[in-house]
This record gives sequence, structure tokens and C-alpha cells, in this order.
Amino acid sequence: MTDVTTEFSPIITSILSSTISLFSTNSSVNATIVAASVSSSVPIWAGFIGCLVASIFFGSNLVPVKQFSAGDGVFFQFVFCVAVYLVGLILDLILNNQRWYPLVLIGGVLWTTGNLVTVFCIKTIGMSVGILIWGTTSLIMGWASGRFGLFDVNPQVPGTTTKLILNYASVIVAAISAIFFLFIKSTNAPRVVAHVDVTNPEQVSSIEIVKTENVIIETEKILDTDFPFLNRMSPALQKILGYFLAALAGIFYGLMFIPDQYIRDHPEKFKYNEELPPNNGLYYINSQYAGLLMSSAVYFMLYCGLKRNSPGINPAVALPAMISGFMWAVANIGFIVAISALKSAVAYPIVSVLPGIVSSLWSLFWFKEIQGKRNYILLGCGMLVRCLAALFSGLSA
Repeated sequence: MTDVTTEFSPIITSILSSTISLFSTNSSVNATIVAASVSSSVPIWAGFIGCLVASIFFGSNLVPVKQFSAGDGVFFQFVFCVAVYLVGLILDLILNNQRWYPLVLIGGVLWTTGNLVTVFCIKTIGMSVGILIWGTTSLIMGWASGRFGLFDVNPQVPGTTTKLILNYASVIVAAISAIFFLFIKSTNAPRVVAHVDVTNPEQVSSIEIVKTENVIIETEKILDTDFPFLNRMSPALQKILGYFLAALAGIFYGLMFIPDQYIRDHPEKFKYNEELPPNNGLYYINSQYAGLLMSSAVYFMLYCGLKRNSPGINPAVALPAMISGFMWAVANIGFIVAISALKSAVAYPIVSVLPGIVSSLWSLFWFKEIQGKRNYILLGCGMLVRCLAALFSGLSA
């Protein structure tokens, strides 16, 4: 394999040789790297490492922006997607990828559309509960599309009856685990309606003086200026709306890998210069990230137009949004490696449940959102059940 070093640096070769598995075994070619081989595959152990990377970064990528006001989320998402696209460009340079897949743009558009409601969900139901809900619906949609071959992708059926049972069990157990988290009460205080003009952005709170006998009580009621309509909704209705939108976002997230999976399942339809598209999902990442950036730019321009060129922008959120975008992009790379190695029917249950555990740990130990004995018990049970679901899915690989 002496010719390999002439094409890549030793460091890049050592990383990509194990993760991407693009080496040809043909002795007459002297083990030259094949960049677009349909027969290339990712080893299973790399898939589990991808699951671990994806789980840690998916569960942590919103932490940098948690303490900053992201407004209504549109500007935050645009900056976020710029950072994501930069990671995609870097990956393409490393892989020397020279093909672009317009169909995969749809996956990026689906993700961006679902992500528009992320900030709203965090404000209404909390970060950990939000991630757990959209993670559950994403799990069901992503798993079902791979297992049953929805949208004309090839169905992914486990090889033995035991693995098939474990795969079904992982999805059922993961979905059941979400019930525990729905009853966890976070410390995100419900927004209290105050008797002020909510259309005035300068009024973020009101002071109400209440006289009871000879005691004067002063209470401050905080208003939501990012989503003013929340000030006219009851806390219960805010929660219901947050749950619904989080579930809807998860459906879009679960569909985002369908376009590139379709290309890999039907390579003969996407020949270019008589060359079949690669089987490795990493070669489709930048096309997907381009879809994220393009759609987020369109949404941001529409938003600016609707706001009459006065968009709600918090400059302080720009850097945290970029950090969050970098983290998400790395997580998504780990996810696509997991899907390439383990297939969607196995990777989705693992990557959909473990980030919820990571985000819950952040909420518990860092943000102190989860407090009280009852919440601790529910959280512990939910995390235990989720770990069991991930174990079942891993054993079904």
C-alpha cells in the first residue's frame, strides 16, 4: 500500500481508511483508494462510534445558546446553518468529493423546516423535554422508513428472527420511555399575563402593586417578547402547543436522510460519466448541508420581508449559534456514518434516544431545570428505559 501516501497525508489516510473503508483489494491496482465505489461499506464498529459521537453532540449542541435569547429563532437558525455548511465544505475537501446531489437538498430543506420551531419548543416545554419528544417522533419516522421501505427505499430487514424481535422491541421501549419525560416538570416558569401592551417591545415586565390589609406586596410579571402571542395563552395551552410542534419537528427530522438513502438504494438512476454514486453516506453530507443553508436563507429573507426589514436580531446569539451549528454538523456526520454502517432501522433507535439522556444530564446538573424527588425518579426511570432501548437496537445490528 505504498501508493496511498502519495494521494493523502498519513494522518488523513489513517482516519479515513477505517471510517470510510474505501480501499480496493485488487492486487493489480496496488490498493489504490476508490472514491466512488458502490461496493464500499462502513464497518459496524465505526457505526457504533458514529452513534456515540452523534448522541453526545446532538444532546449538547443547544447548550451554548441556552443562556442567550435567540428571539423567534429565524436569525439564530440562519447563522446556525452557515456554520453547518462550513463543516460540510471541510468534509468535502477531506474526501476530495467532486459530485453534488440536488436530490439530497430536499433533506436539508426538511430539516430546516422542522427546526424553525425549535426555539419556540424550548421556551414552552424546556430543552430536555423538547429534545426527547422530537427525538421520539424522529425515531419512529426514520425507523419506519428504513424498516418498511417507505418512499421507495429498500426495506431493511434484520437477518434473524431474534434480531427482528430486538429491533421492534427497541422502538417500542424507546417510545414508552418518552412517557416518563412528559410528566417531568421543569423549572421553566410559565409566562404570566400582565396588563400591559404586548405589542410594545420595550415592555418586558410590569410591576403590580397589591394592597392586602396593611401589607404591600410587589410582584413582577415577566412577559415574553420573542413570541408575544404566548402572553395571551394559558400555561397549559402553551405546553400543548409546544408538545405538538416538537412532535411535528421530529417527523421532518426523521425524513431528512430519505433522499440520500434513495440514491444509495437506486444507484443506477444516478450515474454520472458512467460512474455510480458512492454507497458511503459521507459523500452526501455537503449536498444536504447546502439544502440547509439555502432554505434557511430563503426563510430568513421571507422573515425580513414580513417584518418590514426590521427583523428581531440579538447580536449576542451569533457566536453561540455558530458553535451550536458546528456541534450539530459533527453530530450529523456521526449519524450518517451510523446509518451507513448499521442501516436506518438500527441507527435511528440508538441516535434518537441517547441524545435525550445527554440533554437531561445538562438540564439536571448544569441548568438545574429538573428538581424535586418526583422528577428525579421519573428522569431516572426514563433514562434507564432509554438505555435499554439503545441496547436492544445495538444487539439487533
